Amino acid sequence: MKKLNILLLIAIATFVFVGCGDDYLESEPLNKISSAAVFESEGYTEAFLYDIYSYMPNGYGWETTGHKARGYGRRSFLDCTTDLVANKSGYVEAWHIVNAGQTANNAREFGNWNENYKAIYECNTLIQGVDESSLSGNSAMQMMKTEARFLRAFFYFDLVRRYGGVPLITAVPDISDPEALYIARSTAEEIYDFIDAEFEAVAAELPMAKEMSEAGMQWGRICKEAVWGFHGRMLLHAERYAESAAMSKKVIDAVESGASDRAMAEDYRQLFLTTGDEKEVLFEILFDGVNKGGTVDNFSRPPSNRGSWGGQHNPTEDLVASYEMISGLPATPENGFDPHDPYTDRDPRLDQTVIHHGTTFFGRTYDFAWVKTGNKWAPIKNTDAPHAQGLATITGYYLKKFMDPDATVGDFGFSTQSWIVLRLGEVYLNYAEAQNEVAGADQSVYDAVNVIRSRAGMPNLEVNYPGLDKAGMFERIKHERKVELAFEGHRYWDIRRWEIADEVCNGSVLIDPADPSQGGYMSCCYPLKQADGSVKYLTPATMADVLEPGDVVAQDPYTNMRKVYKWDDKRYLMPIPQNAIDKNPALVQNPGY
Repeated sequence: MKKLNILLLIAIATFVFVGCGDDYLESEPLNKISSAAVFESEGYTEAFLYDIYSYMPNGYGWETTGHKARGYGRRSFLDCTTDLVANKSGYVEAWHIVNAGQTANNAREFGNWNENYKAIYECNTLIQGVDESSLSGNSAMQMMKTEARFLRAFFYFDLVRRYGGVPLITAVPDISDPEALYIARSTAEEIYDFIDAEFEAVAAELPMAKEMSEAGMQWGRICKEAVWGFHGRMLLHAERYAESAAMSKKVIDAVESGASDRAMAEDYRQLFLTTGDEKEVLFEILFDGVNKGGTVDNFSRPPSNRGSWGGQHNPTEDLVASYEMISGLPATPENGFDPHDPYTDRDPRLDQTVIHHGTTFFGRTYDFAWVKTGNKWAPIKNTDAPHAQGLATITGYYLKKFMDPDATVGDFGFSTQSWIVLRLGEVYLNYAEAQNEVAGADQSVYDAVNVIRSRAGMPNLEVNYPGLDKAGMFERIKHERKVELAFEGHRYWDIRRWEIADEVCNGSVLIDPADPSQGGYMSCCYPLKQADGSVKYLTPATMADVLEPGDVVAQDPYTNMRKVYKWDDKRYLMPIPQNAIDKNPALVQNPGY
């Protein structure tokens, strides 16, 4: 997208009072064009709007434009801070910041306070600039103002789910009164009320996805269905369940009636290779691999197919174990699960999401097996096997979701796959959860979940779970979100809004089972090649059966290389950056920091 650096002197004071660091003054050249002139040009205004869009979080990590994965971390998916993914490298934020515990002085890209308020300032500037422009009656200018209102509400949602209540700033401030710049935190409910009203207002002004071109809008900007979907998501986080269900139902009804051209993708894996306007996608961040490129390929491939850094995002055994049998029942021995043939007859999404021993991908079949020398099981050096080299997986798995086998892989910025911010599959699950909270497991809840399962090739819920009550259906929805939305950035927020972090984020292998508060590690899976060529799989659950007396393993099958997973309830909210509090005495820190 086009970029524009603008002389906005008032921004300096505004950024100071909300707590922007001095880096902004160093990184923004103030030598291009006066702010008043920007909004006398439709082209300049559009460029300014595109710059605001560039603040939306990209969950892949580093990319070539300099906007580095705001709110997710430069080098790790947000789900790397949950039970789904492990990282082995010390430079990955998920290890040494989030899982270790954020502080007011060290939140890095996961905090996103400064970036969001920069974006909100730009939104307020555009809104005011259009109102004061001689072009204010221009329909394109009014549409850009509407988009800025959406974006401002989106950034406030990103703030409120991180911090709770935050300062609500809806206009460019008058800096003649310095005291007026010290704005206290509104309550979380007040922020949600503001977002609610803004989303309602802007949705009425925006075109449907299929009408965007006619309205002079390129794909990559916001459409009506996307606002409805984001609105439903926000209301779910706000625990306004009836309103959330109604808003998600607007999207579903528009799709099912044909009023919208959006539709569920037929192929789950191909969905995540989209480079623009896949029909399931409601909003995405676009990459072309040249002007703006992602990093997912060279950060996540196995070492033998590596880009520059390779193999950094390792799915856990905890995630893999969650995928059901193809029958729709949990993967347990009584349901036909064989721990030494663990990937047969499983939910097809497992093979579409994870590379495991025996997977055929990138033109080869992967052998991750360890071998036994004397009494010691260990990997063959410099292979793709777990712990075989510095870039190898530590969990026994590599990422397959998002991976493009035909991608050009080199240094950062070559990937072209879109980062999907919102898709129809999530909307169905949002509706199911909200409606279940309102009315219990009625048929519409079953139907919404079944849309997801049917696409995956899994049986409808009624086959194995007829007549669920509200609590039982909630467990099924939690399961479906975990496997359907894996690595898409939802698990982090789901754990927090459901308040189950003490169950999930202390690890599945506890240091002291009698005292879970001490924390633990996530489970891994290492294939062991037997003398007859067969393979047995070493997990925390199979160690006693797989290992013979006197056997030694190069690494126990859990993530004890780095930080202990240890939950603290204060982490349900992030710490407000200390530099923001230092510059604004009206701010009060979140409890525990």
